[in-house]
Amino acid sequence: MILVMSGTEEGREIVKRLNDKGKGVVTTVATEYGHEIYEKIGLGNLCIQGRLDISELSELIRDRDIDTLIDATHPYATQASLNAIKASEECGIEYIRFQRSASVTVDGDIGGATFENHGFVHMVKDMDEAVSWCSKSDRKRILLTTGFSAAEKFVKLKDEKEIYIRILPMAEHIEKCIGMGIKPSNILALQGPFSLELNKAIYNQYKIDVVITKDSGKTGGVPEKIQSASEAGIDIVIIKREEIEYPVKCSSINEVFDLLEKD
Repeated sequence: MILVMSGTEEGREIVKRLNDKGKGVVTTVATEYGHEIYEKIGLGNLCIQGRLDISELSELIRDRDIDTLIDATHPYATQASLNAIKASEECGIEYIRFQRSASVTVDGDIGGATFENHGFVHMVKDMDEAVSWCSKSDRKRILLTTGFSAAEKFVKLKDEKEIYIRILPMAEHIEKCIGMGIKPSNILALQGPFSLELNKAIYNQYKIDVVITKDSGKTGGVPEKIQSASEAGIDIVIIKREEIEYPVKCSSINEVFDLLEKD
């Protein structure tokens, strides 16, 4: 039996392909929204919802007789990956990490394109540094495209900056944003992916002058965010990924299946 920790587009593709091949597979997602997506594609029976700690994950592995764990969680779900690695070691099963490629390479290439001097791109190590950058900057209209979790960090700037946030259309998250003090008119509850044109339209409509994003790769729409910021003449702050030493890491779904076929 294979356990896929998903919640990403690629994770769902891995689950679907395994199921289509007749492999025994079960998947976990962190949120109700993630579970609803599996229901919509007819694989809700394979999906377990909830954030599992190491002991809960180990219990699931033993109860379901899991022999391989595929970690296809979000590039920034660091704790989930660390839990998966530890649980796999404790249970003596194979661990495979799928991680989508970053948009910004170590030599400064961005999304496969070259932007002269990259002066509008600002790399920071974490969310706190992104908040600090915005606090010190003269930029006033900030668009958060980092998900709901960023709201609590940035809301401290709401008295000096105009905070806009683009989040998934989940009523609970919308209500919490309003409760934190983000104006209802500044909440863009939308489901991606977002095209270059739509990004630019949003920047223009709300007069955005800086965008905050994580480097969640091509699937996360980061190249489009970078290019649209460049064309709109605004800044973009990119939060780097935390580096983890994965026992095994694949950057494509085909690599994952090549490893599985070798076993």
